[in-house]
Amino acid sequence: MSEMRCFDIVVVGGGMIGSALALGLSQQGWQVGMVETSVRDAVMASPEPADGVSAFEPRVSAISAASQTLLDTLGVWSSVEAGRHCPYRKMTVWDGDGTGRISFDAAELHAPALGTIVENRHIVRALFGALENSAVEVIDGASVAAFSQEGEVRRLTLADGTLLESALVIAADGAQSRLRQWVGLPTREWDYGQEAIVCTVRTAQSHRFTAWQRFSPTGPLAFLPMLSESGDDHYCSIVWSQDTVEARRLMALDDARFCAELETAIERELGSVVAISRRFSFPLRQRHAKDYVAPGVVLVGDAAHTIHPLAGQGANLGYSDVRVLLQELLRARKAGLQPDEALVLARYQRRRKADNLAMMAAMEGFKQLFARDELPLRWLRNAGMRWLNELGPVKHRIAAEAMGLNH
Repeated sequence: MSEMRCFDIVVVGGGMIGSALALGLSQQGWQVGMVETSVRDAVMASPEPADGVSAFEPRVSAISAASQTLLDTLGVWSSVEAGRHCPYRKMTVWDGDGTGRISFDAAELHAPALGTIVENRHIVRALFGALENSAVEVIDGASVAAFSQEGEVRRLTLADGTLLESALVIAADGAQSRLRQWVGLPTREWDYGQEAIVCTVRTAQSHRFTAWQRFSPTGPLAFLPMLSESGDDHYCSIVWSQDTVEARRLMALDDARFCAELETAIERELGSVVAISRRFSFPLRQRHAKDYVAPGVVLVGDAAHTIHPLAGQGANLGYSDVRVLLQELLRARKAGLQPDEALVLARYQRRRKADNLAMMAAMEGFKQLFARDELPLRWLRNAGMRWLNELGPVKHRIAAEAMGLNH
């Protein structure tokens, strides 16, 4: 006979978003289970010590002040800060085909930093460390094989035959969410026709705790500042989004040729690129679920939406989902309601869908604006960037929005 486990809420997916949500729900008093395909021992294991660019994970996130506050409320930000991370105080964005340039400075907002660059694995490790001391039942090394509903009960069947029952199932299982597909929540999606190249580089000059982004007609290039264990500020994580043909050409270059083209693309803002890690690339696709909720099921993070990485807001959108869903489920608990209450889930969708769509529209607009090469449009966007850079209040509001300070 199959083993049966019962919960109030089951979170499927234990990445940065799912593990934060499971931890927060448990702190509210819900009985929570979390299913994660990775094995906890592997997640918690310290990586082998390494020197130079190979020490860094290629997947990093620009954590906003709002996301940092959430992680601090969950009791894990101090663990993140104790590991390798890099707050950035400035951000410079410019048009590679013109003279337009915008610079943002945390000092102008009376903030210590605009955000913090953190390797994803360090955030997950901090969250799993907190989960070990929580009431969450972490079912690791497991995958969901089937989903069904019987009345008010949702049932998950794991690959080993274990059955999980709960009132609410939260899909935090990524962009290719099987739960979203099983429940029948359709998406609107399209390819950008681009691939993102990611790796870590060491530069001759310090990054000066600044995030650098240059736009070109074939896609944006971002240099995100990193710090080594010893505090060396010559490392950056790069995200180079390029039209597919160009991205594949770049990936085929040897390291020396790639570094040379990278230096040219960033206009040698940080001098020469003196070392480079292994490169990875992945296709870019925008995806948005038409609805985030179904009876007893709710989508969060990449299961609900994925956007172009040009502004580095993917993780922060996911953490905003977590923050709002925690607020709504806490309100439901205080009112004596079940977590699958339709009005509760509808409020979450209403609050998050508009913000996510606005961010996705803005990212698509930026991409299309800088992809156009007509002379009048180039003149307008460069003039606009110069004008915006001089318009303090508007520029500060844009920065505050990106930091999540207006939510």
